[in-house]
Parts: sequence; C-alpha cells; structure tokens
Amino acid sequence: MSFFDALFGRTRLKKPQFDAFFRLGASLPDLEAKGLTFAGAGAVCCRPGEEQAFSDGLRQAEDVAQLYAGEHQLALERTDDKERFHWIVLRGGADDVLTGLHAFGDTLSDAGYGGALLAALFPFRDRDAVSFLVYNYKRGRFYPFRPTGRDDRDEAREIQLGTLLGPHLPMEAELERWYPLWDNPLGNA
Repeated sequence: MSFFDALFGRTRLKKPQFDAFFRLGASLPDLEAKGLTFAGAGAVCCRPGEEQAFSDGLRQAEDVAQLYAGEHQLALERTDDKERFHWIVLRGGADDVLTGLHAFGDTLSDAGYGGALLAALFPFRDRDAVSFLVYNYKRGRFYPFRPTGRDDRDEAREIQLGTLLGPHLPMEAELERWYPLWDNPLGNA
C-alpha cells in the first residue's frame, strides 16, 4: 500500500496467485490413491464489476475459455448466482479443466482484473458423497468443503481431508477462512 492509498483510505486488491493452482493437476494420482476421484468439472467464481472495461475484460477471458473448451471438447457454462457472483464452469478431463480455468483467470488478470477472481472449485468423489476442493486466489491456498445438505457441512470430514491433502497441496491453515460455497453451480457434481 502506498502512502497516498493509506492517506485516502484506499486499498489495492491483491493479485491472484496461480502457482499452487497447477499443483492440483500433479497431485491427482496421489489423491486418487487416497480415495479422492476428480468428478470431471471445475468452476471459477469472480466478483462482478460495474464498469464497461471490466465487462470487456470478462468477455475476453470468457472468449479464451470458450476457444479452449472448443478445442478440447469441454462443456462450458456461464452463470450468475443469487448473490450476483459470476461463474465459469468447465466439464471434462482434469488436465483440460484445470488448463481452461487457468487460461480464463490468467486472461482476466492480464486485463487488470485479477482482483475480481475469488475462488476455483473442484468436486471430488469421496467415499459416498462429493467433497469440493476450493482454491482461494488471493491466498494461493486450498481448503476442503463437504456439504451435507442445505446450509450444512461435515466439518470433521473437512478437517480429515485437510490433513490428507496437506502433503500434496498448499492448504489454508486458518480454519475460519474455510468459507462454504453454498449453491455453487456444480451442485452435487
């Protein structure tokens, strides 16, 4: 934060961290050996912007994701949730989904709107249910989310998963930052 930002009470958005994002792809065989199977989808959530420049940057990032999806036979969906957060969903193979979502985020960041990227979400088949691995762009860390119903989650299993995933991925150490993503467009994957 610069002197003038502090003086006028402005804060700058942290740039998203992409490094840990690709570690997920490299960790998939280890995760599968531990009983977590990638469920064939991924989504990125971003905060909406009101100005035209943001809309142009978002459209450009969506075009890149659409082009990538077409080349790799991925299904692409765009949706806004009830809180007006914008989601891009890709369905297909793990490596292609990760690369396509990274391309979307990287293009939005290059357009100057990386601070709008909030989270990426990946569903995994886990025992008899679906668990999600959430990537927080601002912190460059993952955390598990295991919904068990409407506005209910299995926190004990989330902690177990965090311990299980810790050797493979950078995990969020502060449990209060394990935000639930209710009503996400992947639903129960």
